Amino acid sequence: MDKLTELIQEAKPLYKQRKRQKTMTTMVLGLSLPMIFTISLFQLYISGSEVYIALENSTLQTKLLEDEFGLLGCNY
Repeated sequence: MDKLTELIQEAKPLYKQRKRQKTMTTMVLGLSLPMIFTISLFQLYISGSEVYIALENSTLQTKLLEDEFGLLGCNY
């Protein structure tokens, strides 16, 4: 019985340390994963806005709308 008590006393700090590490890991992941997700969504929103602005100001659209051959004013 004395040997068992000695083993329990020896294992108790190791158990508490492992439990503390597991709790800290859970807290860090619990806080960092939503932050990473939010930041990535914000970056996606910003890049989408930049693409929209780039398409809005694109010379490609104006070139497509140019009437080089006079087809738009043609009455058939």
